[in-house]
Amino acid sequence: MNRPWMPLYVGDYLGDTGHLTTAQHGAYLLLMMHYWRKGELPDDDRQLSKITKLPLKTWCEYRPTLQDFFYDGWKHKRIDAELAKMTRVSLKRAEAGQKGGIGSALARMKLEDASRFRHPPSRAIAGRGSADASANADYSHSHQSLLQAQTPPADSGEQRASKPAITVSSELAAYVARRTS
Repeated sequence: MNRPWMPLYVGDYLGDTGHLTTAQHGAYLLLMMHYWRKGELPDDDRQLSKITKLPLKTWCEYRPTLQDFFYDGWKHKRIDAELAKMTRVSLKRAEAGQKGGIGSALARMKLEDASRFRHPPSRAIAGRGSADASANADYSHSHQSLLQAQTPPADSGEQRASKPAITVSSELAAYVARRTS
């Protein structure tokens, strides 16, 4: 899993690590970062020395001091808790995103249905307007005046273009049917 950042509680970290040397701080931070990204640490001194970027001999000297920050071999209590919290938040956000998408689709469908019932189809308006316009048309004038005669007057309300229907998958239709019954 890609985890590009990790929380670091500076006060807690400094309170727990005041006894470490600068090199031990670096090694511990590298161990924590590896643990955050991979979810575990190997129980192999050669690999751990590579992770900490220390010569094997130096790593073996630092190991007892650094291992005190871990339990059951190389498990880290705080990072495990933060990883669990991140997973819970991620799942909640994914679930909310799904619900938002379905809610948005339902809202669009309701608006679409409501607009169909409020306005007669555009063909009926155009047909009525064309018949009235052709009955009152004065053919002795230019084409421009003919076009103006065919446009409905401003006070009769503007003609709305009808939108094409939204394609709905069978899964969404079934879901909507279950939710609205």
